[in-house]
Amino acid sequence: MKLVKRGRIWWVDYTVDGKRHRQSTGTANRKIAENWMNGILTAKKMPTFEAAVEVLKILYARPVEGLLPVDGILELYERMAKTTGKLPSASTTRLRRYRVERFLAWLKEKRPTVKTIEAVTGPIAAAYAEKLADDGLKTKTRRNILGDLSTIWKILEKTSSQVHNPWPNLAPADTDGERGQAFTPEQEQAVLKAARKVGRDWYPICVLMRQTGLRYGDVARLTWAEIQNGVIRTDPHKTRRHGISVAIPLTAPAKAAIAEIEKRGDFLFPLHSEVYGNAAAMLRTGLLFRKVLDAARVYGKGYTIHSWRHTAATRLAASGVDIETRKRILGHTVDATARRYDHDEHLGETRRALEAANDA
Repeated sequence: MKLVKRGRIWWVDYTVDGKRHRQSTGTANRKIAENWMNGILTAKKMPTFEAAVEVLKILYARPVEGLLPVDGILELYERMAKTTGKLPSASTTRLRRYRVERFLAWLKEKRPTVKTIEAVTGPIAAAYAEKLADDGLKTKTRRNILGDLSTIWKILEKTSSQVHNPWPNLAPADTDGERGQAFTPEQEQAVLKAARKVGRDWYPICVLMRQTGLRYGDVARLTWAEIQNGVIRTDPHKTRRHGISVAIPLTAPAKAAIAEIEKRGDFLFPLHSEVYGNAAAMLRTGLLFRKVLDAARVYGKGYTIHSWRHTAATRLAASGVDIETRKRILGHTVDATARRYDHDEHLGETRRALEAANDA
């Protein structure tokens, strides 16, 4: 039996019947971790099971006597968030519900003895963070999941002095190697061809993302009312809080793709508009687009539906479009002066930039 350090936390490494095990001590303090391990070694030497249990009780001299059931996390969080005026948007609320439900499902399977919110401690959180890494999730995704759980627990801390946020400092550092990839011109054509074959509105969605630089969510929820006189006027979801709207002239390929769409309600793509915001359905959507990429023989890390936005940005830069115009099209907030624009004054300039990007 020995101590090993994983990240900031000390773990006890031991072998039973030839099988190796590791158990978190829940502390970054080596002295405390050594006391924890020595307590286990002492318990092993006891002549009876009852005597060993009495020794181990010393390690848990202050057990958590929780009163808040883990099954009530969501209800309690949403009630407290509403009371404190910190209830997020409907889409963010749905996403956080999904992430808590996933955590509770894992808890029920892997830590069934944890029945209260107070008992969700640092070692439990660290084990779940390790599980997310083992699942192969990107660092950015894991950071978002752990960040949401931390935000929820900050609210829960207001309900009891025994509830402590176990999630800070668990989020992994983001890595440049996991950033999205732009399609090459050859890949671009292959993906468009595959998207038309797969159907499910993927072709017009891909064309609009490529020609406008809009994110998938903004295209999925695009309405017919937002397209007037050959211009898309919309408030991108991620930049709405900065007061940024975009006015994007439709290029010839974008107009042609829209002309093929059959009107089936307020949204251009009703099926996708219903899916967006539902975390479970969004995961399925990602897998469905993976079929498009597979059909186009585009493989490798970093290629997703978001690659269209990277492609649009790459083509704009390659065509020599100045940074202010690129920011205006893509809704980027590089500096304070980019936060608000009078887009109508720049429609001609924006149109020339988008058309030039098609030739890049």
